[in-house]
Amino acid sequence: MNRPIVFLSDYGTTDDFVGVCHGVIAGIAPDALVIDLTHGLPRHDVLRGAITLARSARFMPEGAVHLAVVDPDVGTARRGIAVECARGQTLVGPDNGLLSLAWAALGGAVQAVEITSERVLLRPVSHTFHGRDVFAPAAAHLSTGVPLDALGPTIPVTALERVSFPDATVSPGRLEATVIGVDGFGNVQLSAGSEQLSAAGLANSFTVGGRVVPLAVTFAELEPGTLGAVIDGDGFVALAVDRGNAAELLGLAAGDRVVLD
Repeated sequence: MNRPIVFLSDYGTTDDFVGVCHGVIAGIAPDALVIDLTHGLPRHDVLRGAITLARSARFMPEGAVHLAVVDPDVGTARRGIAVECARGQTLVGPDNGLLSLAWAALGGAVQAVEITSERVLLRPVSHTFHGRDVFAPAAAHLSTGVPLDALGPTIPVTALERVSFPDATVSPGRLEATVIGVDGFGNVQLSAGSEQLSAAGLANSFTVGGRVVPLAVTFAELEPGTLGAVIDGDGFVALAVDRGNAAELLGLAAGDRVVLD
C-alpha cells in the first residue's frame, strides 16, 4: 500500500506546475493518495511555507510523505533533501529551512539524505523546476516503499538549514507579535497565543493602532463589520472583522510587527 503524499507549494493554480508534478507522481506511484494542502502560498515566502507545513502536519495521515516546494534558490548549490521524522513522516523539499519547523513539530529529524540518486532524478534535471525533476519523483518513490537511503548520501541533521518561528515579546500591558499569515477571509494571524495575552494582562481586550479590540470565542460574537480577536484553530491570536477583512482595515500583511496594548 502506498504512503499518502501531502503536497504544498507556492506554484499557484494558473500554470501547469502542480498538474505536471501530479503526473510525475502518478507515473511512479499510481495508487498513491495525493493531498493538495495548498498551492497558494505567497511566492518565495519560505517562512510562511514552513509555518503552514508545521501547523498542518499533525492532521495528516500517519506515515505521510510531505512534498513541499517553496524554492527561490532553485538551481543553485542549495541541496534537495528528504528528512525522516521521529513520528514516521518523511519530508521532501529544498534545504532552505522550509522543512525545519515541520520536523520539529513531528518529533525531530532522525535521518536526512541529499536527493542525488540516478534512480530517482528525472533527467535532464531542469535548473528551474526541481519540483518536477527532483522532489516529486523522490516523494513518489518514498510512497512506494523505497527506503530513504536509496535517494542519496546521508547528511548530518545538524547541518540542515533552519528557520526560526517569529517570537512574541511580552511586558505588562503590552504584547508585540508578528503577522504570520493572512487568510482568504482577511483574518490576521499573529505569532502569539492565549498564554502570551494573559501574561501581558490582555486576556479580555486590547488596542491595536488605537482601535479597541475585544477578545471573542467565536466570530459570531462580534458585531458584523466590527474588529475583534479570537484564538484560532491553530491556537494563535487572530484579528478579525466579522463578515469583513481585518487585514485591509488595519493595513497589515505577513511579516509586519503589531503591538497589542
